[in-house]
Order: sequence, then C-alpha cells, then structure tokens
Amino acid sequence: MDKFEGGNITTIIYETRGKAREYCELAANLYRGCSHGCTYCYAPSATFKKRENFVKPCVRKDVIKKFENDAIYLEKIGETRPVLLSFTTDPYQPLDIIEKLTRQAIEILHKHNLKVKILTKGGKRSERDFDLLAERPELSEYGATLVFTDEELRSEIEPFAASTKERIECLKKAHELGIPTFVSLEPVWTAEQTLELIDSTYKFVDSFKVGKLNYNKQQKNVDWKQFKCDVIVKLKKYNKNYYIKEDLMKF
Repeated sequence: MDKFEGGNITTIIYETRGKAREYCELAANLYRGCSHGCTYCYAPSATFKKRENFVKPCVRKDVIKKFENDAIYLEKIGETRPVLLSFTTDPYQPLDIIEKLTRQAIEILHKHNLKVKILTKGGKRSERDFDLLAERPELSEYGATLVFTDEELRSEIEPFAASTKERIECLKKAHELGIPTFVSLEPVWTAEQTLELIDSTYKFVDSFKVGKLNYNKQQKNVDWKQFKCDVIVKLKKYNKNYYIKEDLMKF
C-alpha cells in the first residue's frame, strides 16, 4: 500500500522507489508473476518468489476494483504523473489474452483523465489495445523493451517473449497511429546489439531510456564508459529524447 497526499492509501497503484523510479514514479502490476521466462529478470527475487513459481502468473485478487478505487482517488487529487504498466510483470503476457485486465486498466485511467505508460515484450498481443491508446494520445505512451538483434540468442534468454522484430513492428504501428512511443534499452547484453537497435528504430521512436545489466550473474564484459559515450553520440545525432540511467551515467 502507498500513502499519497493527504494520507490516503492506494492498494494497486503505487509510488516506485530506487532504480525503478527513474522509469516512472507511479506503477501498477495487475498480475503476480510473468510467463515470459526471461533469464535476466530481477522480478522473482524482488517479489521473493522462486523463479519456477514466478513464471506461473495469476491475477491479483479484486485487482480491477481496487485499481479503479485508486484511479478515482488520484483523479480527485489532480495526479498528472503517468501510471506504468508494468514493472514486476508484463501487461501483455499470454494470460492477458484471457483476462484482458490491461485493457480494463487503460479504460479506467483514461476515464479518470490519468495517463498510462505501457512497457511490454508482448509484441502483437499489445496491438489489441492500440485503439484505446490512439483515442487519447495525450494520456498514453507505448514502449517496448529491446535487448537483442540476434534472434537465436533472444529466444534463449527471453524464451517466451515476442521476437525483437515483432516488438519493433508494434512500435512502428503505434507511431503510425499517433501514439507516443519509447524504447527501454535495458538490460544491455552487448553494446553492439543495443547500438544496432537504436539505428533500426529511431525513425518511429520518440524517446529512449538506456541502462545496463544489473542484479544478474550473466552480465557481459562491456566497456560501459565507451558504451555510454557511443549511445549519447548516436542519440544526439538522431535528435532523439533520451534518458541515461544513473547506473550507466556514473561511468
């Protein structure tokens, strides 16, 4: 639970802390767990779950009712910050095809004039809700996490997430519909692949957030200082908005 202005408590929408706060100050996780099975994922340890249990997601109890109560309160206090869907789960993992909680959440946020910020590896599953995002582009932002250009490696490390190509096609489609777009370049597996991803997406991505690889023994040998310089030079060349996370900026 989180306390907002005036001491009121929200139960699903919460104030983020630590490194997560660099991405978005408000967030909501509609599901517990995620079936994408990404081997670098920090969420199992962050939610105190064994990885084999985390990849068997479930719906949080009374989540939509609680979510709407939170939205009513946030509208009342004039909240203007976007709500990110999601940090410790994916809003468009396969379970959402059945439950459709993400669509309900977007409808609720828009009904109460609140902003939504989508971050997903779900690919085409997310296109289902582009109609809602395109209706209220001033209250919407759509983003995808991109890590690999090597599809064989991606399928090994992100076994049940959408392919990189599919995610990129969704970003392009969102952009064509007038939906603001962003890419999360985190984790960085190799500097070369991340820089290639910028080259292949900058024409239809409005902003980039760049981090590194944390909390994981699979970290690769990257010259982070050189990588940071290369990323900034490239994004400035393309005249893109960007944010370099603190863990990378320190190099």
